[in-house]
Amino acid sequence: MTDFSIETMEAAPRAYITLISRMTEIPRSMANGFATLSELFARAKAPMAGMPMAHYLTYDDTSTTFELGFPCRSEDEDALRAAGLSIGRSPEGRNMKATHIGPYDTVGSTYNAMIAAMQANGLVPAKDMWEVYFSPPETPPAEIRTDVIWPIAA
Repeated sequence: MTDFSIETMEAAPRAYITLISRMTEIPRSMANGFATLSELFARAKAPMAGMPMAHYLTYDDTSTTFELGFPCRSEDEDALRAAGLSIGRSPEGRNMKATHIGPYDTVGSTYNAMIAAMQANGLVPAKDMWEVYFSPPETPPAEIRTDVIWPIAA
């Protein structure tokens, strides 16, 4: 069973690229995206200031638009922008958070459980959602950790 928490988060700076991907192509889009991010952070001579994250903006059964990036230091924003990255903020305000352990292709079960938990508590999920990735690529699928953060609209 997945445990959920309601957390009030403060926004922090992040640098990202925007990707559009078919659902079946997300692993390849992510791999290519992380390679691009590595190059652009290196070009900016800026460190990645935390774990990688994705911000899912739109999605349907076949495709998604998402922002893939890393937290960054405020003092590096101009250099990161000059290197070709967009600058934004991490989620803020009230969010439901859950930790998913297991393969990426099963994270949908955590989203479904979060919807049920929000509905049971009279909460409305926002249209966008976030994932924070804690496991390197060589992690066995059953041990992969992904934090799912879903802003609460109401």
